[in-house]
Amino acid sequence: MTNFDEILNATLNKDNSISVHVHKVYTNQYAKHFYLYCDDIRICELTIQDARETGHHFHYVLTNVPSLTIGAEYKVYDDRYLCCYLNMSVLLRNDRICSLYKSDDVMGAHFHKYYTTFRLFSPLASSAYCVYIKEGKENIVTLEKNTDTGVFQGRASGDLGKCQYYFLVRINGQLTIANDPYCKAVTSQSSVGVIVDPREVVIDLNESYLPKLSSPSDCIIYECSVRDMTSQNGTSIIHKGKFLGLAQPSCKTRNNNPIGLDYLRYLGVTHVQLMPSFDFCTGCDVNEFENYNWGYDPLYYNVPEGSYSSDSKDPYARIIEMKKMVAALHKAGIRVIMDVVYNHVFNMESSCFEKVCPSYYFRFRDDGNLSNGSYCGNEFNTSHPMARKFIVDSCLYWVQEFGIDGFRFDLMGLIDIDTILEVKRRCQEVKSDFIMYGEGWDMPTTLPSSQRSNLNNALRMSGIGFFNDRYRDTVKGKSGDYDLWVKGYLLGDTNYIDGFKHCFLGSALPLGFPPLFKEVTQSINFIECHDNATVFDKMLVSNAYESESLLLKRIKLLNGALVLSCGLPFIHEGQEIGKSKKGIYNSYNAMDDINGFDYDLMDQRFDLVTYLRDIISLRKSYPFFHLASKEKIKETISFKDLPSGALEISYHGKEIGALEEVRVYINPSNAVIDYPLGDEFRLLFDGNGLVQGNNKIKKLTIEPISLTIVTR
Repeated sequence: MTNFDEILNATLNKDNSISVHVHKVYTNQYAKHFYLYCDDIRICELTIQDARETGHHFHYVLTNVPSLTIGAEYKVYDDRYLCCYLNMSVLLRNDRICSLYKSDDVMGAHFHKYYTTFRLFSPLASSAYCVYIKEGKENIVTLEKNTDTGVFQGRASGDLGKCQYYFLVRINGQLTIANDPYCKAVTSQSSVGVIVDPREVVIDLNESYLPKLSSPSDCIIYECSVRDMTSQNGTSIIHKGKFLGLAQPSCKTRNNNPIGLDYLRYLGVTHVQLMPSFDFCTGCDVNEFENYNWGYDPLYYNVPEGSYSSDSKDPYARIIEMKKMVAALHKAGIRVIMDVVYNHVFNMESSCFEKVCPSYYFRFRDDGNLSNGSYCGNEFNTSHPMARKFIVDSCLYWVQEFGIDGFRFDLMGLIDIDTILEVKRRCQEVKSDFIMYGEGWDMPTTLPSSQRSNLNNALRMSGIGFFNDRYRDTVKGKSGDYDLWVKGYLLGDTNYIDGFKHCFLGSALPLGFPPLFKEVTQSINFIECHDNATVFDKMLVSNAYESESLLLKRIKLLNGALVLSCGLPFIHEGQEIGKSKKGIYNSYNAMDDINGFDYDLMDQRFDLVTYLRDIISLRKSYPFFHLASKEKIKETISFKDLPSGALEISYHGKEIGALEEVRVYINPSNAVIDYPLGDEFRLLFDGNGLVQGNNKIKKLTIEPISLTIVTR
């Protein structure tokens, strides 16, 4: 009895039937009988419900399948006693079955000085082993299975710090090699996992330097990439494109302006959101500048990206250097938000998740195909207990070991609400001022609508922020490649003035539109992010009739209004200086000349930088510019329409303290408006930024495309 898997295979279906395919190189006649065996003992004869023939195969559907034991190995024999193993992976697509297997144990390789414990979740496996390499010799640890939890566990003696390791798992009769989904370090090019001795990677994360954060409304977020902020040639950054490059202080441009770490500090932002910094797939650790990728193609979630390390061959270097970067940002008073991509993996079939636990970690449609709401080929099944545990464990690892202060979830709408709220709860137990937000788009997923962490369910997700595309589209105009001609209010279409008022109040009050959010602090206000065309590139289409100087005035107006809006302002790297992607809008794999921060352009337009710095300083200095309470906002802020579609925003009442009144004038039109103030006001802010001195005026000339602030 020889096993000919190439010509005979059998798969369990979700209706508990078995599909068998027999290649005609084996026989040209239909089989009359099939039998089910377990441990070489016949259990029963299977009933042939259907048999049909195609060009190269006979196909059968077999029924009368008894209850099967998960973790046992079954074979299907035909009447000539050719056999193959039964693929039972479909069982782990069953939510009821999956709910039975779970564990609170620490998973992966858990290091101790004198031993290391290995744990692997794989309920379908009949056996599992861990192979570790010490002093060039492979050692095998047999892992024992807990049949109640589906977790295999074993221990190896000795100090195994920096030893390479991987798992061998026997599933459906096949022995598979797989890296540990929980691994915290890998060799160069992510070839194999490495055991981490936590004592060797301890760094003071400088969390004591962080200023108090009373409310999420205190946050001012700046999105950038480790590589983009440090890659440009001609700067004094030593480690270009690296974690250490963003940790380096005292770097200057040719015009002696701050760059990198010091630039972020100069702006006064409270949080930097780093685009993916975990280990992603389509990059080269060694020849890192030969290609480029944003990093939304996850490989190992708990490992820092190797191409951002100064020595990818040292598995500890990337850990230490990422921690040094976080520590440097903390010392500068800047918190770190990590952009995480738990909604999909780069390739499902080759992923370590699929190898150790087939079908369990991914969503499937009723027809058996993968759910693909991510448009990346797969979706992580966050509702399954050990998939949810992985996400929670991973997030906690980044918070506890790397000092991460917040998460931005890519395609958060593909993650179930319970998982997101559990991550928030656990992370805020570690850091009370921890913040979380994400993309709340409603994607075509098999996850039920009521369970999706998207904008439609924002009212049920207290404390979770969402990118407010209503803000983006109303204030700036649509961002799709074929909609760049559509203007928003601040690009000159003053028909959107009432929508702008709604968005300015954080989309949480019934003004112009129904409330989008329960809390103002759920609104992540943005006009640009790494996706799509930059604001400047959009205006080259929508406002093509305007000169460059006018477009740059609109950049100031957009950034000024954004920073003053209720909610959390979100700024994409380069939007403050009118950065262009040179017509490449989806620039995920474009090179550094497209994606990198252009410090030469910054030197030329440094007045735009000081403008943004000044308006940020103003928001931070006056609490009424970042109110978190809807009630206080209603009591404090009122609007008055002005000629040519301009707008007066008035602040009054007890929230403005000793001041009598503060007014913000926004004019997105090309008209000059002479406006009597009624009383004497002091000019606080104009098109050049903060106004020095005590300039008293009773009449204001509101310049075209401008934001002006007066107070009394």
